[in-house]
Amino acid sequence: MASNAPTVPGYEGTRYEAVVPDTLDLADRAALALNGMGGTIDPNVGYSMFFYVHYASRPPVMRHQGSADISCDTKYGESFPLMRLMCGSGLYAEVEAAHRAELLSRLSPDDGLYYAMQRPDRPWTLTYNPAFDGAVGGEDLSNLGGCGRMLRALVTWREREGESELDRHIQALVRGLARVAVYQDDYAFYPIGVGEPFSRPRSGWPHTDEPRSETEGGEGSVVAYHGHQIQGLMRWYALSGDAGALVLAEKLSRFCALPRFWGGVVDLEGSGQGLVGHVAPGRADPPGVAGAEQGHWYTHLHARAVALRGILEYARMVQDARLLEFVRRAYEFTLTMGIPRLGWVNCWPARQVAVEGCALGDLVALGIRLSDAGMGDYWDDVDAVVRNQLVEQQLVRPDVLEQISEASPPRGEPAALPGQETTEDVIARSLGNFAGAATPADIPAPWVMQCCTGNATQGLYYAWEGIVRGSGDTAQVNLLLNRASRWLDVDSFLPFKGRVEISAKAAQQIAVRIPGWVRRSGLRGAVNGHERPSAWVGNYVTFGGLRPGDRVVLQFPVPEGTASYTVAAHIPGQEAAYTLTWRGNTVISVEPHDSSPTTYPLYQREAMRAAKAPTKASTRFVAETAVAGW
Repeated sequence: MASNAPTVPGYEGTRYEAVVPDTLDLADRAALALNGMGGTIDPNVGYSMFFYVHYASRPPVMRHQGSADISCDTKYGESFPLMRLMCGSGLYAEVEAAHRAELLSRLSPDDGLYYAMQRPDRPWTLTYNPAFDGAVGGEDLSNLGGCGRMLRALVTWREREGESELDRHIQALVRGLARVAVYQDDYAFYPIGVGEPFSRPRSGWPHTDEPRSETEGGEGSVVAYHGHQIQGLMRWYALSGDAGALVLAEKLSRFCALPRFWGGVVDLEGSGQGLVGHVAPGRADPPGVAGAEQGHWYTHLHARAVALRGILEYARMVQDARLLEFVRRAYEFTLTMGIPRLGWVNCWPARQVAVEGCALGDLVALGIRLSDAGMGDYWDDVDAVVRNQLVEQQLVRPDVLEQISEASPPRGEPAALPGQETTEDVIARSLGNFAGAATPADIPAPWVMQCCTGNATQGLYYAWEGIVRGSGDTAQVNLLLNRASRWLDVDSFLPFKGRVEISAKAAQQIAVRIPGWVRRSGLRGAVNGHERPSAWVGNYVTFGGLRPGDRVVLQFPVPEGTASYTVAAHIPGQEAAYTLTWRGNTVISVEPHDSSPTTYPLYQREAMRAAKAPTKASTRFVAETAVAGW
């Protein structure tokens, strides 16, 4: 299915050869992600994804998972163009084009909404989880969270391609989202519905009851199914000035921030179809802490982060100081639930010790957008996630996956409908996907749910876009990672050596953010071999009067260290301590490991202790367009 050039518009750019440090390059990770996304789309079933991939199986298997495929197909729709903007690869371009056409075909010409439609070639489509599907029947379903994801995909395409026929689809979807919302006081919400939570049959909501607690609905979250819409609405408002989109985003934001959904008050039973046991009995905020006002959460980080990201986009645009504060406090609380230096956060406190791939993209997005909003400088947090857990959780070692499969029991008779599963070339086709869950040291019995691949790939893009930002003849470097851009190129020798080389192009004035772990007195800067005294503005060192071809070199010591961190503290049977060894912000090793033959080990990075960074020949790509409003 490979191709040399995409068949969808907007991927023009410049390519050139260079010898670069063979260190972390997010463009390379994007190219791997294109393989994993394109390979797990099924052209035999309407170009829908295989939602699940299981490697601890002999042989490995990919499986369609009902309406989860349909809702999360839209994440791929948004991720495909972002990955291509990073690396310029045309891999699976025809698949992307067909996938995009399929997504557009699911938009109803009648009400503008995005639907999971019953079809003979995929009889499982309307099922999400039999435990809480409810009275699904045979009617097409529109999941409102999926509609929000589709809106994000549409706006991403629109931002990249300019005004087009996409505007009509976006406007219809925005109107549809507003029409089916339920309005109450100064907020709006969507009812739980049937099938996948918050799904509406074509004939209308079976009831319009208002959710009263966060754990209602089979997925155990209410706010998760409202946040994507807010992001999409605000991005569309920024492009178009659509006042209706702004009004709906405000009302959904007010709903998501209601105190009933936050804090340490736990309703184990929930109501409606809520699942029991999402949280430990008696969990609460410490005495004196009003956690509901601070965005504290107790279940499913990704679900909360979806809402927080939506609220943040609204609050950034209208400068709502209270909601900005709410998101900042929630983000800082979130970091206490894991090991920030590792970029690892426990996604289900008191239930398990694991971080979802979805949440890693969310952590990157929240850290960058809060920094953009002026709510703090969180670039070191972002750097920790990206250099460590985000890239470690991307499955890139086929040899290890093969060993895990061989060590696993034979696959029994599949409990699947015809066409629902495949065992054909699973490892090769899915390489570059992101694991569904990981401890700080390992991925036990590795598996993928493609919601995580969709979110984590977007986290790659958010970080890549944030490395270098520019306007006119000025540029800002926020992360010391490799990146080619129209303003300048960054070559980073970290973590092997404290050396970063910047080649000026259009930028005459640059500001480079120096990580907090770098001792300022040890920093040396030179332009074309001539040392310059450091001129600081906050955490940024500045250089002016540059011309195309000038080379700025920054050098500094890279400290090493070891420390132990505890996760799931005070939870019997789950509390565990891990010892991290690092160079700068890059974690080299994490101990102890799970020695099971069906475990995918993380942080096997002893080679990064070398004193000299390896180099490689690389084809660099600089896209003519980008997506900055993500």
